Formats: sequence, C-alpha cells, structure tokens
Amino acid sequence: MNGSSRGAVVVGAVLAVLAVLVVALSLATTPPPPFDPTSTAPSGYAAIARLAEERGIVWEQRTAVSVAQQGYGPGDVILVPTPGLASFAELDALREAAAAGAVVVFASPPPDPGAPIVDPGVLGGVDAAGQVPDDGILARQPAQPFRPGDCDVDGLDDLGDIDAYFSVPITTDGRSSCFGDGVDAHVVVEPVGDGRIVTLSGPELFANARLWPDKENGGRPLDNAALFLAVAALADGPESAPVRLSFVRAEPSPDAAQSAGQPSNPLRLLPSGVQAGLVAAVVAFCCYAWARSRRLGRVVREETPVRIAGSELVEAVGELSRRRRSTTREAAALRAEFARRVGVAAGLGPAPGWGELVEWTARHSGRTPAEVVAILSDEVTSQESLVRLSGALDALEEEVSRVRRPV
Repeated sequence: MNGSSRGAVVVGAVLAVLAVLVVALSLATTPPPPFDPTSTAPSGYAAIARLAEERGIVWEQRTAVSVAQQGYGPGDVILVPTPGLASFAELDALREAAAAGAVVVFASPPPDPGAPIVDPGVLGGVDAAGQVPDDGILARQPAQPFRPGDCDVDGLDDLGDIDAYFSVPITTDGRSSCFGDGVDAHVVVEPVGDGRIVTLSGPELFANARLWPDKENGGRPLDNAALFLAVAALADGPESAPVRLSFVRAEPSPDAAQSAGQPSNPLRLLPSGVQAGLVAAVVAFCCYAWARSRRLGRVVREETPVRIAGSELVEAVGELSRRRRSTTREAAALRAEFARRVGVAAGLGPAPGWGELVEWTARHSGRTPAEVVAILSDEVTSQESLVRLSGALDALEEEVSRVRRPV
C-alpha cells in the first residue's frame, strides 16, 4: 500500500469515527417525547412529576404493555397522556385495573371500541398519530381561565380556575364532572368496579408550559397543578402506604398505527444502538468509496526510452565489436546462437549438451563429428576467420534444416 492509499484509508477511518460520534451525540440529545415525566420542555410533565415527589407520591414510567401485565389496585394512579395511541386490548387492561381499585386518568378521551374506524381527528390536541402543538405555541399562548362551574366530584369542587386553552370540553353522558356545565366538561369521573376512570379534555392541562402560562407577563398561576394533585388524591389506598403514580409512555402501538392508516416504519422497531450502527456503516462506506474513487495528486507521466530501428542496433553492435577486435567473444556468441537454434529445432532444448549437439548435427548434416567439432570449437583469431566461421555455421544450419528428424 503506497502513501496515498494509506492516507485515503486514514481519512476514511477518521470520517467514520466522526460520523459515529455525531450519531451518538444526536441520539443522546434527542428530546424526550411529549408528556414525558422527565422532560422539562413546554410539552413535558417534569413539573407535575416533581410536585408528586414533594407530596410523597412515588412515580414511575411504564409502557401500556407493562401496565397490562402489572397488578394494580387501591392506591395506584395510572396517568395515560395519549390513550389514542393505545390498542383496544391495552385499553381493556387499563379498565380492568380501574375495576380492581386503581384510578386511571385518561388525559384525552380514549377511542370507542364500538365506533367504526374512521380517519383520526384531533382529541384534546393529540391525534392518533401522536401529534401535539409545537412547544413554542404551548409556551406563547396566553392563559384561557375556565371556572369549575357545575362540579359534583368530591375533592375537585374547591379548586379555582384552570387553563384550558388547548382543550375542548367533552360530553359527560350523565357522569360526574367538573369544570363544565354538566353536559360538557373538562373533567369527567366515572366509577368502575372498585376504582375510577377520570377523563380529561386534553393532556396539555398538565404540560409544563400551561401550569403557569402568563408567568413572563406577571400573571398568577392557575390551578392546573392543583387539579393534578386532587385527581391523584382520588386514589383510595392504605393510609400508611404512599400513592403510587404510573406515567404511561406515549408510544404508538401497531394496532393504533394501523387504525390511523399509517404504515409502520420497521427501522423504528430497531434499538437505537442498531440504528446508530447502520448510519455509521453507511457513512463509512460512502467515505471509503469517495476515497477510492478519486486520485490524489496530479498524474505522473513516465518517460519512455528512445526507440531505434533494429538494423541500426545491429550495425551499432557490429561497429562496437569491430573497434574492440574481440573476435573470440564474437565467435562464442555466434556458436551459442547456433546451438540455441539447432537445439530447439532438434528437440534438445535451447541449451543442448555438447555431445548431443555434435552427434545430432553430424548425423543430420552428412558431415563427420570431427568436422562439426572443428566448426564449433576451433579458435578464431582474426576478422577473416570470424567471417569464415559465420559462413560455416550458416551452411551447417542450412544442411541440418533440410533433413527432418525422425520421431
């Protein structure tokens, strides 16, 4: 491997490492999804999670699948920010948890299993695809206070105004309600078995940006945070045990994606590490292909030797030999060339043995072995004798070429 090739490989390796670092940092800095209890973004739930800790409430974050596999009962509060992303089987498991004594809080109305599947509409600011208002919009919009109105839910009737800018009241259907007129309300409570199901008009009610929407303008905080604590207090558990709060992670299930008419991307099912590895492999391959496809530096032109005609070469060599007067060396060259040609023609090879060459040449030329030996070994001391040797070798070769060697 030359220097330019090694340089290209080094450059490709460095670029691949940089690509891996960029992907890793981008994955590490990817913001959490909306309504996440660890997110401090305007759409996050970090504020109510911190408030729950201060009130002695133990909270955790779970998926809808794990909630269905976990036994819940009195003292448990399950907050589902986006029930539209859950499958019908997961919704049934949540209702069973409520029947066992838990308080299940749907932050927006869940889909009705008996209703026909239609194009998803906006449910409390969140559609079935999980779209939420932009963080900038959540943070900039002024408060829209909403009074408790007709409230027949114990524990909620003494609350003040809440901000309901991004929420649309839902139909009560005769259930207990608050923050409404008894027909439509922002909070609906339904007893189910030993527990309750609380349905809110939108998950933005508990978002960080809407707990104190007019803070920058000197406005007072509304009672959205107090509403959260009051709903959590509906959990009727043992007095010595703390309330357990479970945030259900907002993840679209395959059933929800199919019901929304959206194709599921198989790459999103891969772990983040595998996704990063695939991206790094693609970037490394592109860098390697780029390095190998271009030529580094200018093209080096090689100087070709000067070509001369064959006759001129022979003449130059002859003239050189004539000046040196080296008849012995020239005679040896002539005899070696004769031996090579005759040896190839006789099947003895380009370097035949002395005895084989003499015997074969004498037998096929009609001459005696002594005559052949004299031609191939007599000393040459002058230019005239060299000329005679050249003629004798040509004649001898002509004689043996007339006779075909028997096979």
